[in-house]
Formats: sequence, structure tokens, C-alpha cells
Amino acid sequence: MDNLFSLDEFLQRNGGLLDSNIWMVLVVYTNDIESTVTDLRDTLEIFSECSTGTISGESGVRNLINQIKEASEEYFLLWKLDDWDNNEWKIFDALRSRLDKGNKGGLLVLSEQANNLMIHNAPNFVSWLGARIYYLHKDAEILSDEECDRRLATLQEWTGKTNDDVIALAENRQLPTDPEYGEWLILLNRGDLLERQK
Repeated sequence: MDNLFSLDEFLQRNGGLLDSNIWMVLVVYTNDIESTVTDLRDTLEIFSECSTGTISGESGVRNLINQIKEASEEYFLLWKLDDWDNNEWKIFDALRSRLDKGNKGGLLVLSEQANNLMIHNAPNFVSWLGARIYYLHKDAEILSDEECDRRLATLQEWTGKTNDDVIALAENRQLPTDPEYGEWLILLNRGDLLERQK
């Protein structure tokens, strides 16, 4: 629960969970919450091929639960939960079964303070999360050149393709939908080609 992840690493580890009724928590610095939610929404739409809804908790937990119930999206990013007090989290815990949208789940983006309140006041939801509480380390976003080369070599070995092959596939809109290919383009500084895949 104390692991620090970059956004890329978080998505690599959890990309396969986006198609299941699994909820996760991402703990970020308060000042980074809004930019993280924006980055996540854009990235999830590309990688997961499921519509992603962003739902604010600023009007309280009951309003948040109602928004989820009425939403048509398949995956949810919940944020603006930092003003919730102990009581709001207790209500959230009591209403947790209403988060079940069939086979789709979501992600709560919280500050460390909100995460602590959740842990102490929503024990049933926290046990539902299990170990899926991650700490985002914004400074870890940038891989060193050596780490980048190592990851590219792993991807090449995994697929039997070269960097040029992947760029050509993307340019011809034939890129497989596996999240690893999106990551590959980003590592090559060709994230611009991801837009063409839509």
C-alpha cells in the first residue's frame, strides 16, 4: 500500500483490471489531483476502449452515488472527495454496493488526508479494495534513457516487432489495442500517433 508509482507504471500494472468490477484508489498530492484526473481520463479513453466518466463528490456522497447510478459511462473516476468528513465516508461505506455497475469499476483519486479518512471510516469499502491503494509519485513520470531503452527492449522481445514496425502500424491505423502498444509509442515520443487510432 506504500508503493509509489508513475501514472504509466500504474496503468501498466492495472490496465487489465479496467474491464472488471474492481475499484482502486490513487493517492496524489492535493495540487496534482485535477491534472491527474485529466491525464487519466484521456489515457483511459485511449487504452481501455471504454467510456470514462468523471464524477465529482463536492455535493456529497448521496449526490455522487446518484450520478453513478444514472451515468452511461463504463468506468468512473471519482474526485473532489477531499471535503468529505468522517460522516460522509461512513455513508459512502454503507452505500458501497451501489457502486456495482455490473462488470465495470472505477478509480478514486484522493489526497493523502482523504485517503486516511476513508481508511478509518469506510472499513468495508477498504477491505473491498484490498491492496489496490496506490501512491502516485509525479516525479517518477520520466524514465531515464536507460530505463526507457530497457522497457523498449522488453516490448520488442514480447512482440517480435521493431520500433519502426510499431510506428508503421500506428501510421496505418493497424496498431493492436493492447495498452503496451500505446505505451510503446509514448516511449518513442510518438504519442501523437495515438490520436489516429480512435
